[in-house]
Amino acid sequence: MKRNSGFTLVELVAVIVLLGILAVAALPRFVDLRGDARNGVLQGVIGSSQSAAVQIYAKALIQNSVGATGTVTDGSNTVATVFGYPASNDTTNDDIADLLSVDGDASLIFEAAVAAATTREFGYDDDGDGAVDDDGCYGTYTNSTALGTLPSIAITATTGC
Repeated sequence: MKRNSGFTLVELVAVIVLLGILAVAALPRFVDLRGDARNGVLQGVIGSSQSAAVQIYAKALIQNSVGATGTVTDGSNTVATVFGYPASNDTTNDDIADLLSVDGDASLIFEAAVAAATTREFGYDDDGDGAVDDDGCYGTYTNSTALGTLPSIAITATTGC
């Protein structure tokens, strides 16, 4: 009688299952999706900022408040504006940071308002110091510079994402 040498179907299936388990356990160590997720969140904040800016600008047009500085009444809130768009920094009235809610992620913040500043940074504050530029994963909102010109909202750094 001749014996076949080789592996049985059960042994092959067992090896494939074992390799699958090892791959599932090892893959997260080699593939870090956190950076992609953080970039996506920053893009979401940019989109939300643009939408909020356009909505406030529409209200500024209706309320005839499109000068170099001004305010717009939005419900019970008073929003500081620059050429009709939300101001980046205002210590008295609401500004762009007050129009958006970034509460879902504790390390995603808008930096504190600085009176008369024309830019405001938003991003990840991994070390909890209130600043995002030292963590390397942030964007910048810059005031409008002229009537009818959108504010500049862009990702500034992604090295820390």
